Amino acid sequence: MNLRPIFLLLVLQPLNAFDLPSGGIEVGAGTPLQASASPEVGKVESLETGKRITITEADPAKAFGAQFTVPIPTGIAKDERVLALIKARVVGDAKTGEVLVKLQLKAAPYTTLAASIGVGIHSEWTELPVVFVAEDAVPEAKAAVVLLCAHRAQTIEVESIRVLKYPESIPLTAFPKSKPIKRTYAGREPDAPWRKAALERIEQHRKRDLSLIVEGGDGVPLPESEVKLVLRRHTFGFGSAVVAKRFSSDSEDDSRYREIVDRLFSLIVFENDLKDGQWDPGLDAERKAGRNAELNAAFDWLAERRIGVRGHYLMQVATPYNLHGITDSAEIRNRILTSVHDRLDFVKDRVVEWDVINHPIAWGGADLLSKRPGLETLDREVFALSRSLTSLPFFVNEDQVFRPGPQYDDTFAYIEKLNADGFTVDGLGNQAHFHESYLPSPEHLLSVTDRFAKIVPRQSITEYDVVTTEDEELAADFTRDVLIAVFSHPAYTSFLLWGFWEGSHWKPEAASWGKDWSIRPRGEVLEEWIGRRWRTEVTLNTDASGKVLWRGFPGWYDVTAGGRTQLVRAE
Repeated sequence: MNLRPIFLLLVLQPLNAFDLPSGGIEVGAGTPLQASASPEVGKVESLETGKRITITEADPAKAFGAQFTVPIPTGIAKDERVLALIKARVVGDAKTGEVLVKLQLKAAPYTTLAASIGVGIHSEWTELPVVFVAEDAVPEAKAAVVLLCAHRAQTIEVESIRVLKYPESIPLTAFPKSKPIKRTYAGREPDAPWRKAALERIEQHRKRDLSLIVEGGDGVPLPESEVKLVLRRHTFGFGSAVVAKRFSSDSEDDSRYREIVDRLFSLIVFENDLKDGQWDPGLDAERKAGRNAELNAAFDWLAERRIGVRGHYLMQVATPYNLHGITDSAEIRNRILTSVHDRLDFVKDRVVEWDVINHPIAWGGADLLSKRPGLETLDREVFALSRSLTSLPFFVNEDQVFRPGPQYDDTFAYIEKLNADGFTVDGLGNQAHFHESYLPSPEHLLSVTDRFAKIVPRQSITEYDVVTTEDEELAADFTRDVLIAVFSHPAYTSFLLWGFWEGSHWKPEAASWGKDWSIRPRGEVLEEWIGRRWRTEVTLNTDASGKVLWRGFPGWYDVTAGGRTQLVRAE
């Protein structure tokens, strides 16, 4: 999982003047405003002061097709605050417009340097403040503030973009505040027909007629005996990304972390522990030993509790961090193939499946190994090597598959081509990182699932999270509906969050539990649906042969009878 842009949409009230915190240094004074647009998207016009862009053919998946840009001539330090003051207006019939504001590298690969922010534009000239926190240091003349606007039909005029830098010591609360726009999504209403149909499918297809022969401690069946059956672990993979070291630590936080995993989840994925970077052949012996010890302890803890593990990942096509700066294709090839062999040899059958290829398409501007001479078919070499070493199911894992655009279309074509060439793909891993700037309807999610079900037998939501701006109710409702839609569709075998605790989450604002372990509304959704609604708990009597029959969710059950409790699988 690599960082990629996230979009926060803010609508700011008209501001003619506002107080800025002291300590700012204006950068790029006198740097001319630039504007560009692809001919098929719209046109650019120069004004007496500033620029105008008119979008005639909008594309929600390609906001970068038209943009205003101000280069930053100075360097930027990590965690510095970068304040952009955008004087803009929307013209024409529209009452409001919208731009996606980014702090990014000004040239390829256009890496995003901070969380991107969607800003609403008014019909009157308004100066709009946007604040970024730089995620990494940037050399002189490498960064730019960019306003993307090709995602909707609109005409935007920008008179100026002033850029100021502030030290890390300036709190974000010191900057002008703004009012977020109220978001929603189609199908959210309480009586939505899609949800009623989905819940009916869950009752019909996810539950089964189950049976067990209940035995006493001596192994002899218990006839005519009362037995209590409580679902402990779903066969369906409800779960999350986790960190291996938290399964062998004695800290209070890690104990609470493990308690949630044990109580709610039936499948996990290690967030980084099995990635290529943690298995670089150049790691020293001490680091390798520590890594292996943490992983072995985690595997043992999870196996004892019948919690499955997904393998993530064997190769990432978007160049992983440990290979940045390496230009020798032969060296890259050798390092990846060596680490694939080492990981498969270490893990063996302790995972249920592998993301064999991660990010084959990736995000716009990504540095792809497949574009380098000599590495065009490395993904297929990895696929073939891995298949020679394990018979576990292989998934292709990609993000934004639910969003119209290259990752949706090209991922489908990529899997089709692999299948046609004999590299059988067993499943689609759909990362499903959402932001309120694009929340598709559950019916759309189901239709996309239907399309991919034609080329792969299994699908998984592998890295779910959703970011909203000061609207936790929206995040909770969307999480509930994605969860229901996924569980209702027979193609899915699992639904995993990409982290659940704020203290160990790549997007802390998207966690289900706060750092102090206070539960957020989206966490309450998990407790309600996985923890309570989708549970089976019955008390019955065995027949003369010790057999008991019931209808419920398949999985591992705590079976209590004859004064003892045992964990038994019922499929």
